[in-house]
Amino acid sequence: ITNGLLCLGKVFGKDKLVRKLLGCLNDEWEPKVTAIEESKDLKTMEIEELLGSLMTHEVKLNKKSENLVETKPQEERRKDIALKSTHKEEMSSEEELEEED
Repeated sequence: ITNGLLCLGKVFGKDKLVRKLLGCLNDEWEPKVTAIEESKDLKTMEIEELLGSLMTHEVKLNKKSENLVETKPQEERRKDIALKSTHKEEMSSEEELEEED
């Protein structure tokens, strides 16, 4: 969006771009956003530095979720649902109704 606006002549400062990027992240990223806001000077922060920090955090989240999947027992990872077929029962019920008529 900001690149499109840049083509239209709207210029953003580095600090506004950094704030917009942080504002676009969902609730899952809230702890990281808070940590970045508190530990860094957003006015002087480069976008590349922000993206690097966010990408590192994303890699850590992905590894953490992979480890959770690997540590779950086989039964918890795979849950199959078996449904009984009711086709025969329906047929017998329909046949009974026809016989009653």
